[in-house]
Amino acid sequence: MDNQVEEIKNKLDIVNVISQYLTLKKRGRHFLACCPFHGEKTPSFTVSPELQIFKCFGCGKGGDIFTFLQEYEKIDFREALEILAKQAGITLKRSAEFTQSYDQKKKILEINNLLSHFYHFVLTKHDQGKQALNYLNKRQISSKTINTFKIGYSPQNSNSLLNFLSKKGYKPQELIASGTFGQSYNRLYDRFRHRLVFPLINHRDQIVAFSGRILPSSGDQKLAKYINSPETDLYHKGGMFFGLNLARNHIRKKDSVIVVEGEFDMISPFQAGIKNIVALKGTAFTQDQLRLLKRYTENLVLSFDSDFAGTLAARKSIELADSIGFNIKVLDLKNKYKDPDEAVLTDLPFFKKQVKHSLSIWDYLIRSAVSNFGIDTDKGKKQILSFTLPFLAKIDNSVIKSDYLRKLAAELGVDKNAVAQEADKLSKPNANNNSVASISFIHKPSQEILRTEKLEEYLLVLLFSAQNPIELLKEISPETDLDQILSMVKFKTVLNLLSKQKNFIAISFSKKLPPELKDIFASIYISATANQFDQEKILLEINKVIKNIKLVNLKTTLKELSLKIARLENRGPGDELKKTEEEYNLTIGKLSKLQS
Repeated sequence: MDNQVEEIKNKLDIVNVISQYLTLKKRGRHFLACCPFHGEKTPSFTVSPELQIFKCFGCGKGGDIFTFLQEYEKIDFREALEILAKQAGITLKRSAEFTQSYDQKKKILEINNLLSHFYHFVLTKHDQGKQALNYLNKRQISSKTINTFKIGYSPQNSNSLLNFLSKKGYKPQELIASGTFGQSYNRLYDRFRHRLVFPLINHRDQIVAFSGRILPSSGDQKLAKYINSPETDLYHKGGMFFGLNLARNHIRKKDSVIVVEGEFDMISPFQAGIKNIVALKGTAFTQDQLRLLKRYTENLVLSFDSDFAGTLAARKSIELADSIGFNIKVLDLKNKYKDPDEAVLTDLPFFKKQVKHSLSIWDYLIRSAVSNFGIDTDKGKKQILSFTLPFLAKIDNSVIKSDYLRKLAAELGVDKNAVAQEADKLSKPNANNNSVASISFIHKPSQEILRTEKLEEYLLVLLFSAQNPIELLKEISPETDLDQILSMVKFKTVLNLLSKQKNFIAISFSKKLPPELKDIFASIYISATANQFDQEKILLEINKVIKNIKLVNLKTTLKELSLKIARLENRGPGDELKKTEEEYNLTIGKLSKLQS
């Protein structure tokens, strides 16, 4: 397996692989992009063709082509291996465990593709699908749209479907594993029988599951309007959007995505030409869903049902999207229509206008809170403040924050300063808060340690920026014992390995490092090769850095000796005190000499 991983790495260039997902711009010896793993507007995501790695200096993520694909596609190593092997034209040798997992997923995809064709055929070509087709026609869903979304119908009786799949050679256990079939009294049944069926297609164009909508003619009020496939090896609801496979290029082009709640709320606008739209699977966003959208845009337009606006799910969705760095707006239908589907079918110009003039998230929160809680009672006003202030208090720009606090105060009919004071209370950290953040602050490294680490790291950056780091290492003043001067073991280890090399090739050198140092070296080397250092002045700059490291070390030693002397003086005169004072004076002498 390891040999095949290396073979794939040797055949595929990381720049070509990542360029399939991100727009890379060449800068010097590297390629840059905005990081897909965290919110940023200034590119810090760096790809090194020389080391065949990526590194984000914003969030710290880094690795090779396998790491990138796993993080970006939210897949495991085996799936990444499969995809990259295919790109490299390499046939994988599979372990028994891998083969079993791979074969199961492949089987599910095969079954799902057959199911999709079957459902679609029944809807569009068979008498059993006429009722469902008439329902779609009444909802003004065109034949073209039915074909585009591969909409189907599952007949009331599952026998024909089961016979069809049995003839294809699929076993009952495989059908159950697909998620579409359940079992009752040793008999299989289709979960979606007598329902419209929507294939759920992931961003890699694979049918991973289905969603089913009950028909009005079913007559059973106890049945849920919508049901989804249960989670399987392929389908995870928290990582899916309905329609993303069709919308993703339009989202990129528009640099904006409209997120709605139901399949028809996505389909009707898409059919009407508003194609940068997806439907949420689940009641609230998950981090995986938002990370998925962030690949295509940072501009989010939310379309919530009016009864959803004040819910905890809505609040969590907004908080999560905000924390990930989305610019959030809200599509407000002004209570004229219950959902986007109705708005598009009744008044398309109105819907387009509302999309164009979507509200800022802050305006929407104030408006929905006032609508939900009312301003006629003290209780209502308190509820409005409780709902809106946690959001408004987090606004970074003080001018924008002040403006929205003023709007909130005006809605409540209260003094703006009083509202601002309440917001300030939320902005200030709790003095008694025993959170992880406050605990870690107590144990924060001293400034001396932080400065030493930065200086030592900079020393290595300078060293590796040289055309020949090995020769430069030899040129450093012979009396300078870097192993004695440096205090960080990680940097010492890198230098010790460098000193033993006959020639320097970055990627070969990286492979010789212990696993825990590979990422550290990558950061250093990318920083070194990203900057244009004057080759003639590198040695001079290195000597300055070495001097500064020595100064920091001597000052740190003086502090430690001073504290030790104070402790010993409390005990009274003695040999240890005398010896420590002599060491202190000697250190002062070294410091004075170095500073002169």
